[in-house]
Amino acid sequence: MAIYGVEAVRNIINASEGVNIKKAEESLSFKDMIIDALKNVNALEQESIKITEDFIAGKHDNIHSVMIASEKAAISLQFVMEVRNKVLDAYQEIMRMQV
Repeated sequence: MAIYGVEAVRNIINASEGVNIKKAEESLSFKDMIIDALKNVNALEQESIKITEDFIAGKHDNIHSVMIASEKAAISLQFVMEVRNKVLDAYQEIMRMQV
């Protein structure tokens, strides 16, 4: 079994110095991520509605695209709701903490 000294740690530190880390101002905030996710869910819902209406109107006969769009919208909404529930659970846990 090989035992590496401090030199291995120095190599890791030197290698990590070249990595470009975003500053706090440049990074995406949690609020912006949630807003983007909600916009994405809304866009998927609108797309699902449009494809369903086109199918009903007879503009195309591909039921698979209707079902896929519907499931994409449902799954994205379910994901956003789970994130919301976890955030609320975390908030409630913080509020229960005694200072």
